[in-house]
Amino acid sequence: MDDAAKAERDPAWWGRRAWSLLSAVRARAPLVQCITNLVSMDIAANALLAAGASPAMVHSLREVPDFTPRCDAVYVNVGTLSEDWLPSMRAAASSGRPWVLDPVAAAASGFRMEACLELLALRPAVVRGNASEILAVADCSVAASSNFK
Repeated sequence: MDDAAKAERDPAWWGRRAWSLLSAVRARAPLVQCITNLVSMDIAANALLAAGASPAMVHSLREVPDFTPRCDAVYVNVGTLSEDWLPSMRAAASSGRPWVLDPVAAAASGFRMEACLELLALRPAVVRGNASEILAVADCSVAASSNFK
C-alpha cells in the first residue's frame, strides 16, 4: 500500500479533505440552479446556502436559456415530477453545465422511470440517490454497462 492509500485510511485525513473541499466551495460561492421537488425545495436551498453556494430555484422553461448558462451547476430532483417541469429539466441538463440527477422514487411509475432514463442519457456528472433508486435506474438502463464505466 502506498503512502497516499495509507493516508486515506486515516479518519483525520478525511476530515481535512472535507474541510478543504467545503472551503473551496465557499471561496467560489457557485450559483446552483435547482429544479427540485416542492417537498425538498427549502431543504435543498438551505443546504446549498450552508455550504456557501447560492441556490436558485428556477424551473420555468422560458428562463432556462437565459439563466442556466450563468450557473456553475444544476441540480435536478424528480421528486414531484410533472410533465410541465420535464422540458425544463431536459433543457437545463443539456446546457453544458455540470449537473446532478436525483432520481427520487424512479421505479414508482413507468412515467417516472422513463423520465429518469431520458435524463440519465444526458450524462449527469453525479447521480445522487438512495440504494433502491440507483439500483432501479441502473437495472433499467441499457447504458449502465456500456456508457457509464
